[in-house]
Amino acid sequence: MCKTRELLVMLNLVQAGSALYLVRDQEDPQARINWTPSPPETFDVSDTNLIIRSSDLIDFRVHKSILATTSSFFEDLLSLPQPSDSEIVDGLPVVQLPESSELLNSLISILYPVRTVLPNSYEKVLHLLAACQKYEMVSVQSFIRAEVNRGTCPVPKGAEAFSVYAIASAKELIPEMENSARLTLDHPMTFELLGERLRLFEGSALQNLASFRK
Repeated sequence: MCKTRELLVMLNLVQAGSALYLVRDQEDPQARINWTPSPPETFDVSDTNLIIRSSDLIDFRVHKSILATTSSFFEDLLSLPQPSDSEIVDGLPVVQLPESSELLNSLISILYPVRTVLPNSYEKVLHLLAACQKYEMVSVQSFIRAEVNRGTCPVPKGAEAFSVYAIASAKELIPEMENSARLTLDHPMTFELLGERLRLFEGSALQNLASFRK
């Protein structure tokens, strides 16, 4: 009975604070995972015909054909006529993306035959997987999951499974939701353990996790 009452209190707290956290996310959507703001290590490729610009204003010169081959999203986007007022840098069209330079650097390094730059935390892995899902990069998403299974990427440890579940739920990453939900069974679902992690839960995610654990 006490556990049920505690869960209801947690749910009320999450619902009461949801508006505040939505505002924070709009102001700084990636602050919670501490992406590195400095320019990433770059690589040289020739004959590029497109620039993609990160949210922190780092330009990456890429090939339209590479993006179109790996992403049906970009295939459709790049097939459309460019607006007359589109920004041009050194004769190349610019596409502004909402992802950070660190995330885009990881993503692009997977597309080209260069040293692959994988995220240094599992939460960043989730955001990279979410970007692949948004841009419909099925093969890239499969590659990242394979690297996680091989142990190349970080994996969630201990109570981090609760944070992972919350983020995976918000990003609709089903395999990661299921895996992290099972990992939470090794830990009590209490105020003391969840703490600041409560703010990561959106919608009915906390209630769904509690139902799974029950």
